[in-house]
Amino acid sequence: MKRNALVLLVAADALTRRLTANGLEMYGYEVVAVSTGSEAIDLLRTERRIGLVVTDVELGGDIDGLAVAQAARQIEPRMLVIYTSRSPHAIPAGRKVSAAPTLRSPYHPQQVVGLIAQLRQAGARGEAAEAA
Repeated sequence: MKRNALVLLVAADALTRRLTANGLEMYGYEVVAVSTGSEAIDLLRTERRIGLVVTDVELGGDIDGLAVAQAARQIEPRMLVIYTSRSPHAIPAGRKVSAAPTLRSPYHPQQVVGLIAQLRQAGARGEAAEAA
């Protein structure tokens, strides 16, 4: 993921959105934050700079974070995804997209930054293996 790729943050809680977005911006990421799954999917369809989705699994409404991640990967198969959840153990493994870690809520923005670094590093290793 390029450093200038846009991060899509999807969280129903306004305080979580604000704190996480501010924290990511402090680390140099550009962030667009939304509160619903439908807003997220609309953005994924129109904003091609999105390179990472950080989504709460429990969004409420008709579209949960699992559906957001699935839509993101349908639009861009290499999209990086990070899930957040108060109950990560309760997420059905069959509905998660591959190579998408889960952060237990509440979390610190620095934890998100650490996971982004891990995903980017894993992606770079995968690209190198494909080129060989």
